[in-house]
Amino acid sequence: MALAGGGYCLFAPRFPRYLTAPGFADETCISSAIVPSVYFLSFLDGGRPFDTTCTGVEMRDGKAVLTHEGANGVVITETRFITQDDRFVSELEIHNGSKEERELHVVMWTTTDVEGEPVSLEGDSFRIRRALQNGSEPAVPTDIHYSSPDSKGARCLQAFFSEGGSDLPDYGETPWYDMAALPTPRAKRPVEKPSPIVAGSRVYAGLFRPVTLKAGGKAQHRFEANVVFKGKGVNFRARRPDPKDENGYRAFWENVPTFECEDKAIERVVRHRFELLYLLRQSHGAGLFSSPSFCEGNGPLHQPTAFSAPAIMREARWLADPSYARGCLKVFFDNLLHNGQVPGRLYMSGTDSTDFYHADWGGGFESLDAMHNDKATKKAVLMAMQRYVKWIGNNRDPEGSGLTDIVNHFEAGQEFSRRYTVVDNKADRAVEFTEQFRLKGIDASVFRYRLVKWLHAVAEEIQEKAMANRFQAEVEVILETVRKKMWDDKSGIFMDLDPSSRRKTNVKSAVGFYPLATDIPNQKQVDAMIALLSSRDEFWAKHPVPSIAMSDSTFDGAGRWKGTRKGSPWNGRTWPVVNSHILEGLTYWAERGNKKAQRLARQLLDRTVAMMSGDLDGTEAANSFEHYNPDNGMGSRYRGIDLHLNAFMLDNIFRIACGFAVRYGEVQDDPIGDAVDFKLKGMPLGNRRYDVDRRNGKLRVQLQ
Repeated sequence: MALAGGGYCLFAPRFPRYLTAPGFADETCISSAIVPSVYFLSFLDGGRPFDTTCTGVEMRDGKAVLTHEGANGVVITETRFITQDDRFVSELEIHNGSKEERELHVVMWTTTDVEGEPVSLEGDSFRIRRALQNGSEPAVPTDIHYSSPDSKGARCLQAFFSEGGSDLPDYGETPWYDMAALPTPRAKRPVEKPSPIVAGSRVYAGLFRPVTLKAGGKAQHRFEANVVFKGKGVNFRARRPDPKDENGYRAFWENVPTFECEDKAIERVVRHRFELLYLLRQSHGAGLFSSPSFCEGNGPLHQPTAFSAPAIMREARWLADPSYARGCLKVFFDNLLHNGQVPGRLYMSGTDSTDFYHADWGGGFESLDAMHNDKATKKAVLMAMQRYVKWIGNNRDPEGSGLTDIVNHFEAGQEFSRRYTVVDNKADRAVEFTEQFRLKGIDASVFRYRLVKWLHAVAEEIQEKAMANRFQAEVEVILETVRKKMWDDKSGIFMDLDPSSRRKTNVKSAVGFYPLATDIPNQKQVDAMIALLSSRDEFWAKHPVPSIAMSDSTFDGAGRWKGTRKGSPWNGRTWPVVNSHILEGLTYWAERGNKKAQRLARQLLDRTVAMMSGDLDGTEAANSFEHYNPDNGMGSRYRGIDLHLNAFMLDNIFRIACGFAVRYGEVQDDPIGDAVDFKLKGMPLGNRRYDVDRRNGKLRVQLQ
């Protein structure tokens, strides 16, 4: 179960314990902050709580509908969802199935810490203001108003400071449980703090609504927690959404092309990729979020991340509304640091100057422009991107070699790998994003090359001749240097370079195939890379492509690094983000007539889809884990992060499996193998939408 409304909140707990308990009783993301719960709902009959059993869960229009049955004959249907303006809503339909009249109470309650601003008791509702924070990350200033707003009758409970207690959704632990009646405050006022406050104490706050039901009677009531963001540098309250589409579900899917395919595994993966865009999208206006964009995932990844943003741009370009895809680009370059560095992550109230990721900005921007050409976007970001290119040159290539440095094992997004320990045996102990070593990275150098080459084309288009000439000179230097200095003829792959010894590291990493997607390698190098990629002793595992060669001394497909299973290991797991880049590279050369590249592209796509479609799990539920076991294709379920966007699967599926390309403002029939029959209705291209389908091998494109 995952719920979102396109605002800044997401209910997708990593390790759910109380998913079927009434209310929002499990882990929730409020922007980048993680809270253990939002609120609980408890039910009282004659003043005493009664247990309910969840007997059914289904999803309808992005909402979870749960059926709770009590032993006393009361059946409660809860419709749970998050609105576009960040309201956590539980709509209850309470049915008295017994033959006796019931005097019921519904209690909405929660707990909070004792250190922050006192809870405000407001007659029929209550309010909690807190600056939510995970570790040293910038805080999320929240003002959460808890209420039952559908009609009069709700009353605020007297809040209490209490020692001890747990995070269980158990009404028996509350201070109201053993009272003769539900206590209410005498007036609207904040809760007074006792003195002294014992460490480990918490505040219990809540409200209740009496419900009298005759035999067979029904009643409907709504409970919600409305999150508003207000604090230093942030003051944001979203507009109320259309009551007929509060979570934006219908509006979003109207902008999504519908896809049907003879290969149902592919069909499930495509549907799931669009579902991820629905769940992880976020609006703009709050703090630094100057444009709409997407978060990378659930849990600690619930914020826009530079590492994943270019891939998300490629996924989001298939939406009819290009504002989200463009926003992925603009939101980062609107928040460029003073020195020209792109922040690694964006938070509502700030950035971290040491946080940085190398990312394929050029590839993402170029792909977006192929479907949604827009000079205004180019002009809006060109100067900022030029500053970033200059920062890369000054800080990651100070000697002007044309190659790009990686200075810790986090900033390439590929920690815990022999790529780094080969130049510094303590590289895996680095404090996040602080400089510890210097390594000329093949992936970072390719990303820089693609960005500079694309910016040259942009500068030419908008008549910035001097800028275009500077970019062209840099393109030539990078291409020649990567091709000559980073190629290892003996191994048949591009490698990182140790700048201190000026020698290649002799580590065969999967990112060494990234140049395939460019014109950097010559034909001899392409043939050698494809031969190495297809080697069953090196990279062609049962579920390829492992992040490091299987012959490497540190290879471990189970994700163990030095005896410990890591959350993000890069010493042998199969990562969809890597497969996306390799598939793009194979396609590049398949289009140029390389038969082996054509064959490998389809095989790799089929095996990647098998991992992500649910087939290997024996289910019909597609998944999006960060990484997978190359031996059996099982995903990193142990991470709890099962909503993850850093691969561009839609591009690869439509290009390789469906056999069409988007070029020069049109859809072209260009299969690079046996294309599947499919129907894609409402595919966006510029400001138009097309129906594209293939039947019996023949492609047809019709303007809607």
